[in-house]
Amino acid sequence: MPPLPRQPRPRRRPLRRPKADPSPGPEATPDATDTPDLPDAAPPVVPDPPEAIAEAGLEAAAEAGPAAEAGPDVDQPAPPPAAVPRPLALATAAAVALVVALYGLTLVVGGQDDDSTAAAQTKTEKRASKPLVRTGPPVPSPLTQEPCFGAVAHDPTNPCRNPKLRLAVHPTPAQSADEPNAACVPVGQKGVLLPCEFGLPEDEAKQTFALIGDSHASHWRAAMERVAQTKGWRGVSITRSSCPFTTATALLSNPATQQCADWNHATYEWLRTHPEVSTVFVSQHSGGSVLRLKGQTPEEVQVAGYVERWSKLPPSVKRIFVIRDTPRNSRNTASCVAKAIRDRKQAAIACALPRRYAVRPDPAVSAARRMAGSRVHLIDLTRYLCSPRLCQPVIGGALVHKDSDHLTQTFAATAAPFFVARIDDVVGADGPPLW
Repeated sequence: MPPLPRQPRPRRRPLRRPKADPSPGPEATPDATDTPDLPDAAPPVVPDPPEAIAEAGLEAAAEAGPAAEAGPDVDQPAPPPAAVPRPLALATAAAVALVVALYGLTLVVGGQDDDSTAAAQTKTEKRASKPLVRTGPPVPSPLTQEPCFGAVAHDPTNPCRNPKLRLAVHPTPAQSADEPNAACVPVGQKGVLLPCEFGLPEDEAKQTFALIGDSHASHWRAAMERVAQTKGWRGVSITRSSCPFTTATALLSNPATQQCADWNHATYEWLRTHPEVSTVFVSQHSGGSVLRLKGQTPEEVQVAGYVERWSKLPPSVKRIFVIRDTPRNSRNTASCVAKAIRDRKQAAIACALPRRYAVRPDPAVSAARRMAGSRVHLIDLTRYLCSPRLCQPVIGGALVHKDSDHLTQTFAATAAPFFVARIDDVVGADGPPLW
């Protein structure tokens, strides 16, 4: 019997080493869990560059457990000092120094018998010993001192132009990816609730307000810090990424859905047990998903959830300001702006988006209008971010977004005068003007 012919061995392909992911890691992801994916195709106004955009990596961050759900840019306490890497420790020290400077406190070295000095030291340690991860000062630049920098350049009632800012972009897209949220100091943390305070110290403030919502609330803290300093107020920030302040059930990955419900209940209880909080500011991502019954539309469930939540707030809350959600960016806006900087073109013109694309319906606005005449008041700053036709990524030299839909701390701070104006319409003017 002739031998069987030898079958050739299949050639094994060598394993290919995966390419490095150009997107930033989880530590650099600012509230990414709160950002839904946008359409891959950008509007025709913005050119689509061939290079990959790190911003897309931010939008694709996974929601895996409490830490990922909260996001490293959400207000979380710093780890113990021994576990903090040296670069983060240096950034933390800078944040502590900022808080000390902001509140005019004195750090005491060595023992002293002066009671007032000891009291100042105690106050400093209380407010500055636990800085938050991913909070701190904005990217510095002398441009921020220029007339017409930021949102004031878009004031339709008082136009402001500065030729020096025509080609300016601050921070740059690369810088903005690492820009943290405004500084905030933890206070009274318990379970899923991670409140932090800013503005004036409690014993010096005329009143206390709360800033509540998801990451689209916390990105306004830079503006609210200036509001607090102007009006002599203390602010308490209570935020959780992807978690709107509502009685509707947010559809998130497990166990985040239950954690969000727990956070909502804990936040309500916190307000009930803190009657000193007379004013509440709320804001949230307008595109979140909620649990609904067959035949219900997402908007009607969201509107009903907001109305029910706000209606049930304790009587000690005299005013509820609903901040309309901000316009969104395109995935490729960041690279478009970077290219405009290289080509010395006006990024505000070259990379503008149609308003009909950038401005989305916000169920919270519908809820606020339904409750008009009660203690609920709407703050809509869209006209300071968009013209009737376009939404520009750079306004008065300030970069508006640090990713698809979160504001840079730099730009948010410049919107403070318009918050003050709206608040004064409701509660009356006090404190020095911000203009």
